[in-house]
Amino acid sequence: MASFEDIQGRYADIGGTKIYYDELGSGVPMVCAHTAGGCSMQWHEIMPLLARAGFRVIALDLPGHGKSYPVRWTPFTRMRDYAEFVWGFVQHVARGEKAVFMGCSIGANMATDLAAHHGADLRAVVAMEGAARTAPLYDTRRSSEPHAHVCRSYFSEAVTVASCAQPMREGKDIELQWLHRYAPQQVATSDLQCWMNHDVRDRMKDLACPYLNVRGEADFFLSQEVVDATMRDIPDGLGEAVCLERIGHYPMFEQPQLTADVVLDFLRRRDVV
Repeated sequence: MASFEDIQGRYADIGGTKIYYDELGSGVPMVCAHTAGGCSMQWHEIMPLLARAGFRVIALDLPGHGKSYPVRWTPFTRMRDYAEFVWGFVQHVARGEKAVFMGCSIGANMATDLAAHHGADLRAVVAMEGAARTAPLYDTRRSSEPHAHVCRSYFSEAVTVASCAQPMREGKDIELQWLHRYAPQQVATSDLQCWMNHDVRDRMKDLACPYLNVRGEADFFLSQEVVDATMRDIPDGLGEAVCLERIGHYPMFEQPQLTADVVLDFLRRRDVV
C-alpha cells in the first residue's frame, strides 16, 4: 500500500531546464501544481490517498521553486507562458498517456489555463482555489525589488496561515509557513503577477474535459462569485463546483482525506479511474 515513505524524488529535463518532482504510485498519471511561492511538499499528505486509488501522482516543484531550476534564470510573470512550460512537463512525465491535472491557488489558475488550451488532451482538471479570472491582490511589481524581500517574506507567511480555516491542527501553521520558504521572494512575487494577469474567461465555453472547481469557504483570496462566473460558460455536463466547509486556501494540506474523497468521487463518476 502506497505511503509517504514510498515517495520518490526525480528530475526531468524540460527544454534544458532541470525540473524536480515527487512521484508515488502507478496507473493514471496525475500531475499536481502547488501554490504561489510553495513547493511539491504541500501535496505529500494527499499523495498516498490518491496513489491507493490507482493514480501515479506527480507533484512538481514549479520552475524556480524548491529543487527546480528557473527557466533561463528568470521567473515567469505571465500565466500563459508559465502554463505552457508546465504543459511540456506534463507531456514528458505522462509518457504518451492523457493525464489528470490538479492545482491549488496559482496552480489552480494554471490548471484552468491548461483546461482551456489543452482540454482535449487531458483526462480531467481539478482547480482548487482558482478560477478563469482572479482579482488583483496588489501591485506585486514593486515588492519584487530586492529591498522589499524581507517584509514580503513576513507578509507571505502571515497571510498564508490567515487564509486557512482556523483553528488548524497543532503544528500545521508552522509547517505551512515553512513550506513557503522554498522559493526566492522574487519568484514568489512573480507568481502573483501570473495570478493577476491570468484570464481565460473567453475560452471556458470551449472546454473539452471534465473540470472540478474546489473552493474552501474560509478562503478570502477567492470569492464564490468568481467561482460562479467561471462555471457559467462551461459546456453543460463538463463542469462541477464544490465549496468545502472548515477549509481555506489549502484544501489538500488542511484536510487531505476530505479533499481526496471529493476529488476521487468526481473522477470516478467521470470514469477517469
